[in-house]
Amino acid sequence: MIDSTGAVVVLARGSLAGDTAHLAVRVALALPLGGSRVVLALVDAAAALALPEADPGGRGSQLARELESLTEDEEVPILVERDSLVRLGFGDRGLRRGAVAVDGEELRRVCLMARSCLVL
Repeated sequence: MIDSTGAVVVLARGSLAGDTAHLAVRVALALPLGGSRVVLALVDAAAALALPEADPGGRGSQLARELESLTEDEEVPILVERDSLVRLGFGDRGLRRGAVAVDGEELRRVCLMARSCLVL
């Protein structure tokens, strides 16, 4: 169970072929620099970012480094909606280090408890 009280939740739901999922990762990287506690939540198509082999739009190595930066020292938890993974056909796949699968109800609770929720 993630305590998101006072945190900023960055909710990524965009397609990996576009820029919104990548933008969400960059926002999640930038916010802690200003002192904010951050949780990155991945839903819908963006849930695929939780897979270790995700290669969105050919930017895989850069994005992989950015995702690894988020989870270093467990600074930014990455939550991925379990139902989104199942809908994408990835329900039985392992997740990248630092990513945790949660159900939709837990994700809603995290957003409700947060100081703010940015949806990209």
